[in-house]
Amino acid sequence: MSIKENTLSVKGRSYLVLCQSTFLTFMITIQAQASDQLKFVYGVPAGFSESEIDDSAKYVATMDGNTLPDFISYSPQLNKLSFDHQKYRRNAVTPEVIAKLQKILDQLDYKQCQNGCDLMIAGEHVTVDKARRAITLRSSESDYIRPTTSWSLVHNQNVDIRAASDNYRAMNINGNAWLGMPKQSFAYLHWYASRTRMIDNRSHNQGISTFYLQKNLASTYLRAGRQNSIDYNSGSVSTMLAPSFDQFVTLGSQSNLRVNDDNGELVLFSTDEGNYEFYRNGRMILKRPAVLGRNAINLDDLPGGYYSVEIRLVDRNGNIINRENHPISNVNFNGFPGYVAWHLTAGRDLSTDGHLLEAGLSRDLRWFFFNGTAIRGSQRKWAAEGNISRPETIGDIQVTQTLGVMSGEKGTGGYLNLALNGNELGNLSYSRYLNNHVSHYSYGSSSSAFSYSRGLGGALLAYNYSRYSNSEAHQLEARWNYRPNGLWSTFSLGVQKGGFQQSAANYGVYFNTTWTLDRVQGSFSAARSGGQTQLSGDYRHADTDTYGTTTLGTTVSRISNTNNVNLYATREGSRGDVSLNLGHHNNSNNADLNYRGMVAANAHGMAFGRYSNSGAAMLISTPALQGMDYGFDVEGSPVGSGGTYAVPISSYQDIAFARVNSQGSTQDMNVEIPANITRAHPGQVYSAKASVDINLLYHGFLQDAQGEPVSGTILETGDIAYPNGLFSIASKLLLPTIDVENNRRRFRCDLSKPHNNVYPCSPL
Repeated sequence: MSIKENTLSVKGRSYLVLCQSTFLTFMITIQAQASDQLKFVYGVPAGFSESEIDDSAKYVATMDGNTLPDFISYSPQLNKLSFDHQKYRRNAVTPEVIAKLQKILDQLDYKQCQNGCDLMIAGEHVTVDKARRAITLRSSESDYIRPTTSWSLVHNQNVDIRAASDNYRAMNINGNAWLGMPKQSFAYLHWYASRTRMIDNRSHNQGISTFYLQKNLASTYLRAGRQNSIDYNSGSVSTMLAPSFDQFVTLGSQSNLRVNDDNGELVLFSTDEGNYEFYRNGRMILKRPAVLGRNAINLDDLPGGYYSVEIRLVDRNGNIINRENHPISNVNFNGFPGYVAWHLTAGRDLSTDGHLLEAGLSRDLRWFFFNGTAIRGSQRKWAAEGNISRPETIGDIQVTQTLGVMSGEKGTGGYLNLALNGNELGNLSYSRYLNNHVSHYSYGSSSSAFSYSRGLGGALLAYNYSRYSNSEAHQLEARWNYRPNGLWSTFSLGVQKGGFQQSAANYGVYFNTTWTLDRVQGSFSAARSGGQTQLSGDYRHADTDTYGTTTLGTTVSRISNTNNVNLYATREGSRGDVSLNLGHHNNSNNADLNYRGMVAANAHGMAFGRYSNSGAAMLISTPALQGMDYGFDVEGSPVGSGGTYAVPISSYQDIAFARVNSQGSTQDMNVEIPANITRAHPGQVYSAKASVDINLLYHGFLQDAQGEPVSGTILETGDIAYPNGLFSIASKLLLPTIDVENNRRRFRCDLSKPHNNVYPCSPL
């Protein structure tokens, strides 16, 4: 109900009261909207720009890993950042450091850093982060700062169990563990196990694929162990050559550990409900749900490198609908200004047990970025690769091109990647990989890919073409949005030719639409392929509480003459993500259970949390407030009240104060989480305590059982309920009920059961 409707619903009131009520309602609504977002000291409140609060901002500063003893703040009189020299001296900061800091602040143009900036000033790397209210300074001679580390553990686990009544059973479990140790060291281990039974066919696979011990030094790192190329992190590989080592020792630069994890997505066309399973070297590396029509798979979820995967479309009974080999190019070609990275590895080849020597170099050569790798093995096996990448801007068009050359004992090959992005041009990309099988250490055949998308009116038109080995596919798609009166809807209509073992003359057509209103979402999909028509409808309801989001839904589909029904529930919470699916599919019953999460432990405690890709985490302790539950997000993960929660964080990042966001609109919260983390180390679990101050917000209309407004003085707080029943209370205590007294009588109003912003009252 709108403000105007609420106000006009009170009949027989005077014009003056009506004006007063409207004005007050307007003010309360503004207050409620402002309170929707969490307010915290070292962040930017919603609705404000950085420039509006620049003059009053205070920054926590660190220099070479040491936190400075007082805030750095902006001085309007000096028109620059300043600090209290006397307080720094009293806290044992040397005159040389004070003079150097003052020199840096004198040269820093603070107003030009709109949201933040990374600069080189007076021989120091200077990072200003206005969102986190942090300033970091570190010596250019040492890009890596050696933080204090201790014993701690971060373990990720992914459990997937499936079963059907027609003798299908499958279980896939995998995990990885980081063991943090003193003196900037840690150990890493990746393990997996799978079991599958389909009628009389059984298969199993298990093992420890990667393990190593790493010691971080001042500017380099030393690593030794076993490395399977399947376990490389997304974005961590800068060339197509990424060998596997049975035993190895690596010496490399700290900058070689930086990872770029923005690699786009893979669009697949599905002709059945079920799951996509990605297999590499016979091992399942990823599973994602498949819906009729368009499916987008994020490449960040796949291992880094250039390789071929077998993609299987599997229905809920375990039947393989179709399979296709597809090339994955998850390679990070681009660096950043001043980037220099190198590594040298000696070991034994995982596949042949022969000796293996690898060297890699990446650097910014001013005009372009260069990445190179050279491999020398036994029996005259060798490979070398070099690529150059040059991002630039031509007019309003962003251009990124990469050219690579490969050579080995079997021949020579190369590749080209080109990407153009502009408002008028749209988004265009082209890649061509030619004769990639140049060595024992380089796999894959020639492939080509082309894509183009552009907005036209209110729609986005996209075309994708791919050719790999003996398969070829064309995709043409149109997507658009429709948003009437708060109802959000999206549509996609597409056609595909070839792909997924379809002949070149076979076409598939699909249509997907999704409608969202508040916490309810409905979708409909239709596809036509191989002479079959598939229809699917989905309904789901999401509810967000203190500890995360719960989604309940059902999917009904008809494929040819078969009807299928599925009920599912998902929970994305502070202790991890879990999903359960129960269905009836093709005269068979099936079930699917998946859990994905993390456990983090240090000397101060242990807690479960969401999956950590980096191997670093925080243990957040939140206070218990009597009679009150609350929740907020820390670094993107939900936490609740009165407990300890494990929160994943990025590795090798500085966090002075943790980033916090609100979840509710009935609580005005002030939260501070001083983390004081310098270069978050893999395997380390950092303890932090949240400081929480809450004002509970109660606002709306008071009415009796007959729908008449209740007005008067609120005895618990002294606030006024106006003649139309409008009231607003900000309280630090939970108020289940309030008493309202006027000249005639007294009412007790229940604040725990509002309906459309109306609170019921009964006479005393």
